[in-house]
Amino acid sequence: MKAPEKKNLHRLLWALLALPGVANAQQAGFTYTVSPVSQCAPAKVTLKNTTTGSPLSVHWDFGDGRSSTEKEPEVIFNTAGPVTIKLTAHYAMATATSTANFTIYPVPEPAFSVNKEVSCGAYTAIFTDDTPGGSHRVWDFGDGSTPVSTNSATVQHTYTKLDTFDVTLTVTNATGCTKTLRKPDFIKISAPVITMGTAPLEGCVPFTAGLSATVQTSPGDPAQSYAWVFGDNTSANSTTPNISHVYQTAGDFNVTLTVTTQQGCMAMKTFQKQVKTGLRPSNVSFTVTRPNDCAGTMARLLASADNASRYKWDFGDGTVYEGPENDINHAFRAAGNVTVRMSAGSNGCFTDAAPVTINNTGPVADFTYARNCGNGGTSYTFTNITVGSTSDTYEWNFDDNTPASNSIHPTHTFAQPGTYNVRLIVRDASQTCMSTIYKTIRVFAADFHTGVGSICRNSEVHYGVVQVPSTMVRYYDWRFGDGERIMTTDVDIRRVVKEKGLFSDTLIIVYNDPAYCPDTIIKKDHLTVMAPQALFATGPITCQGQPVQFIQQSQPTPNIPLIGWKWDLGNGKTSDKNTPDATLFNASGNFDVKLVITDARNCVDSVTRTVTIHPTPFVNAISTVAKLCEGSSTDLQAVTNGTVQWVPDWKLSCSTCPAPRATPTEDTSYIVIATNAFGCISKDTLWIDVVPKVLLTVSPDTAICAGASARLRASGAAYYNWTPAGTEGGQTATPLIMPTATTTYSVTAGNDPICPTETKNITITVKPSPTVNAGPDQVVVAGSLVTLKATYSSDVVSGEWKPATWIDCATCPQTVAAPRLGTDYAYEVTNSEGCKKSDVMNVRLICDQGNVFLPSGFSPNGDGMNDQFFPRGKGVRSINSFRVYSRAGQEVFSRANFQVNDASVSWNGTHNGKLLAPDVYIWLLDAVCDTGERFTLKGNVTLLR
Repeated sequence: MKAPEKKNLHRLLWALLALPGVANAQQAGFTYTVSPVSQCAPAKVTLKNTTTGSPLSVHWDFGDGRSSTEKEPEVIFNTAGPVTIKLTAHYAMATATSTANFTIYPVPEPAFSVNKEVSCGAYTAIFTDDTPGGSHRVWDFGDGSTPVSTNSATVQHTYTKLDTFDVTLTVTNATGCTKTLRKPDFIKISAPVITMGTAPLEGCVPFTAGLSATVQTSPGDPAQSYAWVFGDNTSANSTTPNISHVYQTAGDFNVTLTVTTQQGCMAMKTFQKQVKTGLRPSNVSFTVTRPNDCAGTMARLLASADNASRYKWDFGDGTVYEGPENDINHAFRAAGNVTVRMSAGSNGCFTDAAPVTINNTGPVADFTYARNCGNGGTSYTFTNITVGSTSDTYEWNFDDNTPASNSIHPTHTFAQPGTYNVRLIVRDASQTCMSTIYKTIRVFAADFHTGVGSICRNSEVHYGVVQVPSTMVRYYDWRFGDGERIMTTDVDIRRVVKEKGLFSDTLIIVYNDPAYCPDTIIKKDHLTVMAPQALFATGPITCQGQPVQFIQQSQPTPNIPLIGWKWDLGNGKTSDKNTPDATLFNASGNFDVKLVITDARNCVDSVTRTVTIHPTPFVNAISTVAKLCEGSSTDLQAVTNGTVQWVPDWKLSCSTCPAPRATPTEDTSYIVIATNAFGCISKDTLWIDVVPKVLLTVSPDTAICAGASARLRASGAAYYNWTPAGTEGGQTATPLIMPTATTTYSVTAGNDPICPTETKNITITVKPSPTVNAGPDQVVVAGSLVTLKATYSSDVVSGEWKPATWIDCATCPQTVAAPRLGTDYAYEVTNSEGCKKSDVMNVRLICDQGNVFLPSGFSPNGDGMNDQFFPRGKGVRSINSFRVYSRAGQEVFSRANFQVNDASVSWNGTHNGKLLAPDVYIWLLDAVCDTGERFTLKGNVTLLR
């Protein structure tokens, strides 16, 4: 146990003398468990407090600047190393400590390598674990094979198929800590890729073909040898991808190339009809005919050859043609003398014919054009470059249903985008010669779109070029409002916008044909990038073990409300509220708190802040006594590492002192508030019971009759002690007594055994009581009279029978009663002292069916004599039913629930208003006696007329 401070020494000595053995019971202690059990970082330590002696408070020091005042906290250690946890238990008179030392072990950092990452075929790879401190390894080679577990730093594995494989290594170090490293696409096994130039190669036999291949192999494994099969039953090998071969026969030949790499990988590919050879055609010639010499007049060219299947034409005007036709038409594009040449071929072998020279007269139409970008790209300027005379005439047709133009150099605006064949017709002055040329014009209004006008920050925007023939484009030059620039040949691009705001984007399109001027499309303020701003703050106090308040400060995009919040409070708790409920941090230190917000457009933003949780002071409030007698005082003591404030300050000598004197006059709860430099507070409550002074009052002296009991009454105290003792409740404020003679009772009262008591007396006088005898119990037939006769002592001055029901004279000691029920009659007497006494006698009734009388006949003739038939008698409480039947069994009369002797319910000898014939009738009676017994009677009655 930690030694107490000097100022508490005298209290500790007093406690040890007064309570021997307590000091040994005040021992701080704890146990701990670590998860994971391997104690690998990060590790959660759960502490179980085993401290004895009921400490007032505890304080944990985790050895890294963090602390806690919880009874059994949990703490996470993120870094490896030795750990010292100290527990301090604060008792009323002393403190005790307990310390535990253990180690959080480091997790290995896996690293591995392989002797060869790339191969062209099946091979055995040698893997090496380069992890510092690794002792055990589990390898997963990514090809579906069973993982290999080994203690060796190296392992071999054979791959048998072409593919790309992920390799995963799980390493365990000497302390049992484990970590996994996965390298995606680490092993690459692929075959060489062989391509060859444009086919076919053509020529006349013998034909020397120069074959050239391109081979793509895996890095570090170049092609080493090439095996050629030429398709003419010959083959050859080379060390380069280029080779020459002479074909001696005509035909189409497939060429097969097999490539072997340095590491022995092989790939083979066959190129269909890569070489074509033929025999030269013979007797090759051609003629040119037309009706006049005008250059624009269509001429017929007719070729003749033996063994020819294809013809090549050079018209001498800068144009050529090749095809299977030997008879073609051509309008020449040059004036003056031109030389026409023709070659006839067979399977790539050609023979030249003798050339033919002709003279072209008249105009030769030609023009150029240029797109004007200033008015949306639909206006074109046409420049006439016709070779001819100044007297020639011109006719332009723009293929858009507009009138023809006769200008030399027209400018034309197309109303709609599209493809137009613009034709120029040139005629000489004599209208003899005419030359025509047309060129295809692409008219379009370049534009681009994003598909959206507003989007969330960090989202991907799709930019697409529209209304532009992509084959005409050289490149696209994108210049975005956020400063990014992209030059590409892709028609559509995607980019992530990372800044919020209102942006203007520019696209410059450069075309392959210089006749098409570059388009510049500017879209001003066309894209709004939205983003709410995640922001929060904490309340002014961030203390361990106390509610920490978070303040929502996020800013939404204008007119777009926030709809979602995701908080990770860094202490294992989360919230989806706008502002999370105040939360507790069980330890001091730094915690990363993250807020992710989402608005109504699904735009998201997040922010992470490190929140410092400050330690909370410990405090214990103690008193020299827990209970005071009114008028006494006690010393209070605050054990704390902070400044103190006592509330309330009622009856205290000092409200900010750690040890004030308290003199309360009633029960009082004193709260001590401890505050540290961080503004963190702790509270402890001390309850002082104040025992009030005794204010004893008792009931006055009184008199009772002998044999009677009485309650004594006292008030103004918490407990009472009476002498002599009563019959019951002797330790209460109202004991019950039954003295046989005059007695003085003494009561001693108090509020607490430690405080003074008070004593008072009450005298009870006992008066004599009379005697009385109500007489013996009696049993009589219901409906009979009973004689009551009581006797009593000579001091009786009055008496009364109770109850007075069915009694002739209730105050007469001798009288007569006619009870309808079994009854207890008590005769109560009073003597000259006013004392009363009573005695009870019982009258029990028995039921006699003979008390009911019905005549055997009656004559309902109206003479007033024996006209009615009904039950008569006494001792009957009620008639349940009374029925009369004929001898045939027919019910002729019935009544229910009436009293005996009631003539109003009598039978008058009729049934349904008709007189019945004289006869003998049967009656049945169901009744209840005054005793409560039920009985039935039956008999015959004669009806006389």
